Parts: sequence; C-alpha cells; structure tokens
Amino acid sequence: MTPYYQEAGITIYHGDCREILPHVSADVVVTDPPYGTGGWRRPESGGGSNPRADLVREEWDDGALDWLAEIPTLTFWPPARTLQLLARAESVGLTKHRAIYWHKPDPKPQVGGRVAWSVEPIWVLSPEGFLLRGGTDWFDKSSIRFHRDFEAVGHPYQKPEPVMRWIIAKTEGAILDPFLGSGSTLIAAAILGRRAIGVEIEERYCEIAVKRLRQEVLPFEPPAPKAEQMELESTTPETPAEAGGGTT
Repeated sequence: MTPYYQEAGITIYHGDCREILPHVSADVVVTDPPYGTGGWRRPESGGGSNPRADLVREEWDDGALDWLAEIPTLTFWPPARTLQLLARAESVGLTKHRAIYWHKPDPKPQVGGRVAWSVEPIWVLSPEGFLLRGGTDWFDKSSIRFHRDFEAVGHPYQKPEPVMRWIIAKTEGAILDPFLGSGSTLIAAAILGRRAIGVEIEERYCEIAVKRLRQEVLPFEPPAPKAEQMELESTTPETPAEAGGGTT
C-alpha cells in the first residue's frame, strides 16, 4: 500500500478508509466523519438568514459508522444521531462515553431564521482507563467561512486547525484520521510534533492537504543577508531612541 504523501511522521493515503484501516495502526482516532445529514448551500456568501439555500448531500455523505473500531476515538457527531453512534461504540468495545465541546462565538446564520447552532460536541469514545489531558472541556473558536478566512480552502465542512490542535493535545500517541478532508487534523498533529495518518477518498482533497502541510508546517528559513545588507546593519544604531520611529 503506497502512501499518497509521507514526510516527517505524517502520512496520507488516498482511498476508502474501510479498505485502508485494516492495514494501518495508531493510538487514537481524531476525526470529523460524514454525518449523513447533508448541509445547506447558498449561491454566494453573506446571505445571513435569507431562506434561499439548497440542501446538498455529497455522494460520500452516507453517515455510516462501520469505520468505528476498538481504539479510543474523538469524533465530531451531530446530537440528532447520538443513539446510532453510542450503539456502534458499545458494540466494538468503546464503553466509556464522554464529550468535549467546540463553541463558536459567531455561529453562521441559518436559512429561514432557524436557530444558529453555536456548540458542536466532540464525542470521546473509549475503553475504560482512557484519560484526556489538560485544560477544560470547552474551546472557543469561530468556524471557517469562505471568502472571509485565509484558512478556508473550499471544503464544505473544514474544521479550524486550532480546534483540531486543542483536541489532539488532550491525547497521547499516534493519531489516525479516517476522513482527512482538507487536512486540518494532520496539520495540527505536525505542529504538535505527533505522528499521524490521514485517509481521504477524494484525491482533490489529498492534494489540498499536501499543499497545506507544505505551506503551514515547514519551518520558514529567511534568506541569508547579502554582503551590502550586513555592512548596513553593522552601522545601524542599536537602541530604539537612536534608531528613530517608524512602522513595520
């Protein structure tokens, strides 16, 4: 099985996770799987509570839970389908159920004046004895909006990297994301220095994830100064008072 990308402890596989998962291993699953509920799409951003929108469900959005196995799992999942998730967790030996919460200070307006949901649960499904580390069960961060946030790359359900980093930091060991999407989980893992594996069924999102990893994780090394720059710097005053004011 050949990785789509592999560098510095981060690996991406392109394919169906149900075919790939039997061949990889990790200590913890951190993921945002398809819910099977679809999502509302507007023809353009900035529509607020305008009722004009279409309910879209991608082909891969089947809401299946057959990927869930006996490994500690932290997963986003909608409250309306909690019973299905917990029943599957019990059946594979994940008998301890808890949740931590992502709070959005400025939730997206919903079509037709519906409630703007500002809290998403992240279910913690594990065998007995699994512990979360550090902080609290609550994290504040705005959701990503296309045409507003530089982090937005076009995936309809992209999660902010700081949210994924907060989740991963509560765990130990190697990370597995069976539904990689645009790669936020792997970027967060790389920033934290953790080994991680991601699986994504759509190649265009594999490409996006690789580009994001190369742009956001690799350390920036400024070019060496030229000789004339070094000479100029050697004559520059060292104190702010001597150097004068200005903006950067």
